[in-house]
Amino acid sequence: MNSKLKKRLIWFAGVLVLLIALLFGVNFKLKSKLKAGLQNLSDSIKVDYKDVSLNILTGHLNIKESTVTVYGKTTDSINLKVDFQDLSVSGVSYWSYLVNNKIAVDEIVLSKPQVTYFHNDLVEKSSYNNSFKSSLKQDIEIGSIQVKDGELRMYKASNDSLLLKTEAIQCDIKNLLVVKDTGEPKLSYEGFDVKTGDLFYAMNSFENLRLKTLSLNPEAAKFRAITLNTKYTKEALSTTTNVERDHYGLSIDSLEIAQPKFGFEPDTLFHFKTPLATIHHADFKVFRNKLLPDDMSYKPLYSKALRDLNFKLGIDVFKMRNSSINYIEKVKPDSKGGELAFSELNATIKNIGNIYSGKTAMDIKAVFMKNTPLKVEWDFNINNKNDAFVFKSEIGNLQAEDLNQFTEPNLNVKFKGEFNTMFFTIDGNENSSLTDLKVNYQDFDVIVLKDNGKEKNKLLSAVLNVFISKHSKDNHDVFRYGSSKPVERDKTKSVFNFVWLSLRAALLEAITGNGEKQE
Repeated sequence: MNSKLKKRLIWFAGVLVLLIALLFGVNFKLKSKLKAGLQNLSDSIKVDYKDVSLNILTGHLNIKESTVTVYGKTTDSINLKVDFQDLSVSGVSYWSYLVNNKIAVDEIVLSKPQVTYFHNDLVEKSSYNNSFKSSLKQDIEIGSIQVKDGELRMYKASNDSLLLKTEAIQCDIKNLLVVKDTGEPKLSYEGFDVKTGDLFYAMNSFENLRLKTLSLNPEAAKFRAITLNTKYTKEALSTTTNVERDHYGLSIDSLEIAQPKFGFEPDTLFHFKTPLATIHHADFKVFRNKLLPDDMSYKPLYSKALRDLNFKLGIDVFKMRNSSINYIEKVKPDSKGGELAFSELNATIKNIGNIYSGKTAMDIKAVFMKNTPLKVEWDFNINNKNDAFVFKSEIGNLQAEDLNQFTEPNLNVKFKGEFNTMFFTIDGNENSSLTDLKVNYQDFDVIVLKDNGKEKNKLLSAVLNVFISKHSKDNHDVFRYGSSKPVERDKTKSVFNFVWLSLRAALLEAITGNGEKQE
């Protein structure tokens, strides 16, 4: 080997050693700086970890067994705590940071993160938004964010009661971009896929929501084995509230939402939209204890309730399939209450929300009290400030005795006879309604019971039946007609109470009046 080549090799080896040393030095320096930065992020943020590894050549960062704790700025209480088994960052682009002032990362993987959040009702939502905006100094671009086997718990800060819990969280967000702006930061992404296991959510002080699995992506959201239950027994609920409140038991096999779109408008107004949402096999049980004082708060009609939502909602079509509703109302202390049941319930509702100019229209079919077919067409326009609506219904063959399980324990009234067919239309609004009805029935009789609910009050029954036509006509194919005078709405009662009062007025007119059709 000649001396010239030897010198070049020595020079090359020296440069290589120098570069390697420099690389190790820079890597050591950055790692030390990173550790110092993690220890001094903020007076209110504490970071603990087992180990940190950094490779500036590959742009890879790994933090093992770390804990991030966020404290309140004015108190020592914990607001947020996040435990990671492993946090891995790959493909950090120094060029983007140095030249474009952008933080660019190929992939972030969070392994077994356990997030514990203490929600404080006294902290305004705007303070979180302002904190995020003030901390954002550069644009952020991340090719993929993955969460593996995560867990989230949310507690109420004032009493440590559990508000939300979910397990087995799997999440993958693609091409996340956060652009710093002079106004609101702009966030976008190309795709996401979220799955969870068991989820618990305390909806309020009385009801809890649970579901078995959740999956969410841009094409569909699917929820399985949903339950919503009052957390108290019927007896205990009556002792925890000083006004009447329904006791709920709801179970749903599945809820599927097609192409869900959600997020925040520029004015931070939340929006949710979907072309189709479908509930399969819902079983809804409601118990109402009428022995408690009435809740005298104002009850809006559905049109007003939708119009006054504090977010934008748009469900083009909502379907309910093969469902049931069971309603029990207790009026007397010594009875278990009267029952109304709807089974084989199938419904299609169009334009649920506050973004539509057209009508919200419902088409409902069900079986009432086990044997009676029931059809309902119901529509209203949320943009009508008078909250006008039209409620049309057709009720098939109904044995009057089927109503006794509700009327006998609650109203001390029994019925005999048979309704062959009933049609009625209610034209109503926020204040009152008019109802037209036609009914075909036979052998109809009313039995008024004494206060003990067992013996017949012969005198009252006889007097009442004097005014009741026992048949719609001798020809059973002919209808009796009834038209109610305006029925005033009790605005402290539900819309279904309004429908019932409207129907009752027209039905009484049909069976106690002349039964002739009004021209």
